[in-house]
Amino acid sequence: MHVVPAETQVENRPGTQRSSILITDDDDAARSLVVSVLGPQYRYEEASGVGEARQKLSEEEFDLVICDVNPSGQSGWALAEEILAEHRHTSIIFVTAEDDLRLARQAFELGAHGYVVKPYKPGQLLIVTMNALKRRELEIAHERYEQKLQQQLQTVIDNAPLRIFVKDRQRRFIAINVAAARPTGRLPEELIGHTAEEFMPAASAALARAGDLRVLEERETHEAEEEITIGTETTTLLTSKFPLLDEQGQVYAVCAISADLTEIKRSERRLEELLTAQDRSIEELRTSRLESVERLARTVELRDTETGEHVKRMADIAAFLGRVLGLGDAHADLLLVAATMHDIGKVGIPDEILLKPGALTADERREMERHTTVGYELLGDSESAVLRMGAAIALTHHERWDGAGYPHGLVEEAIPLEGRIAAVADVFDALLSDRPYRPAMSLDEALEIMENGRGTHFDPTIVEALLGNLDEVLELRG
Repeated sequence: MHVVPAETQVENRPGTQRSSILITDDDDAARSLVVSVLGPQYRYEEASGVGEARQKLSEEEFDLVICDVNPSGQSGWALAEEILAEHRHTSIIFVTAEDDLRLARQAFELGAHGYVVKPYKPGQLLIVTMNALKRRELEIAHERYEQKLQQQLQTVIDNAPLRIFVKDRQRRFIAINVAAARPTGRLPEELIGHTAEEFMPAASAALARAGDLRVLEERETHEAEEEITIGTETTTLLTSKFPLLDEQGQVYAVCAISADLTEIKRSERRLEELLTAQDRSIEELRTSRLESVERLARTVELRDTETGEHVKRMADIAAFLGRVLGLGDAHADLLLVAATMHDIGKVGIPDEILLKPGALTADERREMERHTTVGYELLGDSESAVLRMGAAIALTHHERWDGAGYPHGLVEEAIPLEGRIAAVADVFDALLSDRPYRPAMSLDEALEIMENGRGTHFDPTIVEALLGNLDEVLELRG
């Protein structure tokens, strides 16, 4: 590494590190000019040709390469292409003697972070260099954020008792969680690149293959209850398979979420469930992720002996009321997904209480009410906006406007708006739906209860929005 004269060096303070630059140019004077401008602020190496540049790149990772190119000589372009392909965290600035718009366009299409035409002013080169390094820093920070987000999502998926996996068009696993891998006797990472058929007898393999092909070739969601043998384990699974689309709208994979119904078949009601999220935030609302969240949330309703359609209807009504109350489209879209998670905490309630057909004792009622805090604990520590909203709704959808609700007895606007909206949507749809302990109420009966709850159980403004748009709400229920 070249050493800059002491009087021009930037002080290397403890804990700081200057960016490293590789300066490539076959003109000694041109390299010297670059060194005079950038040397005082950055660590640098020089290369008088492409071969020497390749050698130095093989020995060290640079933050930035300043690459001399011209329209007739292609060696500089070839070097730039190699750097972009093999050193994705290295920025490139093209330096050329030709002020050619076509050449500039070609450079930026290739992936250049800067473009300078000779002769340039020292300040111009310094500014372009600083901008290129800043862009590199932002790109790396964004990449790390995406990796962290993906790791969090993978943690949620791996901790889910549901079996979740993704197969490519050749039906090979490209993602699989612990629950789905367990019957094979292998770790998830050991199954990547393999097909499920390798671990199944012929009959089960045929069922799995038929479902996969239906999704991949017909672009249809396929849901089925099947008895599947994997390894030495035979289970009854309720499996939803749906397509994942690339940016061009083409199906590139099939995603499956399976709930084990074996205990339900043995004891007439048992289903494991858990929530996973999508897709979230920057693109939290992308279709495949949102559909995954909705389908996982619906499994709670199946376990609680209610129809899975209640989750969708309740969420549709909540999002509609949010828009009526002035929430923007983005906020209402988050509410649409987050509302499906309102009862996710019921995964922590014992079956003997959750599925009890008669009245609950005081102790049982307290245990049942605990589903609000369980739901919050499941979702509340996520960095995802939609999961944080889901946590707030799970915690507060049983709070009451007059403070008589649970778990914290919040009063009026101390209850988050999303929790107040979810309470109205949840109760209204529930009143109009069959329950194990009663048939669906008539519309008049349901409206009377909602009207009587205005200002006591419910936020009066939200009840007003419901009653004032009743035709649209009923149409959402189908």
